[in-house]
Amino acid sequence: MTGGWWWDVLGLAIVAFAVVDEVRTTLAVASGPGPLTRLITGVVWRLARRPAVADSAPVRTVGGPGVIVIGLTVGAWFALLWLGWSLVFLGDEQAVVGSSSGAAASIWERFYFAGYSVATLGNGGFQPAGAGFQLATMAAALSGMLLITLGVSYLTSVISAVVVKRSFASQITGLGRTGAEVAAGLATPGSVVPAVVPLSSLSSTLTTLGQQHRAYPLLHDYRPRSAELGTAPSVAVLLDATLLLSAAADPDDRLPAGLRRSVESAAQQYVEHAPATGGEHAGPAPALDPAALDRAGLRLDAGELAARTAECADLRDELARRIEAAGYGWPDQARSAS
Repeated sequence: MTGGWWWDVLGLAIVAFAVVDEVRTTLAVASGPGPLTRLITGVVWRLARRPAVADSAPVRTVGGPGVIVIGLTVGAWFALLWLGWSLVFLGDEQAVVGSSSGAAASIWERFYFAGYSVATLGNGGFQPAGAGFQLATMAAALSGMLLITLGVSYLTSVISAVVVKRSFASQITGLGRTGAEVAAGLATPGSVVPAVVPLSSLSSTLTTLGQQHRAYPLLHDYRPRSAELGTAPSVAVLLDATLLLSAAADPDDRLPAGLRRSVESAAQQYVEHAPATGGEHAGPAPALDPAALDRAGLRLDAGELAARTAECADLRDELARRIEAAGYGWPDQARSAS
């Protein structure tokens, strides 16, 4: 049984949707992922926040929600291509025939032929009949080759971004677990150079990371169980350390305003692309207490610290939402991912 020409139209529409989604997700990184990829990422993010799901044996076995998102995304692209080309070959009674018998292929045999063509494995004992379906077979094979090529490129880019993500958090943790610890470790009376160098590097890395999160939202699903390796808490530590070092009691010891703005801009980019789902009821970011920081060895100008913190109040509150959404607590109140 065949469906007529409108099956061809429906099949080509499905193929076009799959190709557009995979091309937009893998190549048009400036515009973010395609609609199907965005949907899969959002659903998995919501499910992965549930302890029963995140801590389940199947999720741990495959390597976490991020791996699941990649598998579902690439699998969905292949399934759509397979379905679309199958409908195309169901549009005509003589679209696919047996290579030796010349008899019209059955419905299942047409699905089999379409799958073989998309997987670029050959004709599998069947062949297209007529110039139009021969071109369709060639197009199916090309779409399969495109999927393989872009899929490998996508996996490579995501793995590279995950490495940057973990490296950034590890560098922050190596300097300190809270903003006060990092600031105290980098503060050197009479010179800001020891603080400028690492903060400049971390700001640059965070800017790159923010753009990678925009291009590949599934990076948020690569969520370590330890808050010390979480991206959102690490961004909060970096921002707080920058604010503290910008409010040193001696104006000569303060960070350059340009570096402070660079860190704030990088943090803002990250916040814009990090999911807030699950953090809607997070409280405001904790205040920075000048007295406690003085006891930690940081000589601060309380008025300058209040001014700098007020400027970043909204940004810190948005970071608090992202931290809660990821299942962590603010760095100085960190808890294990839930």
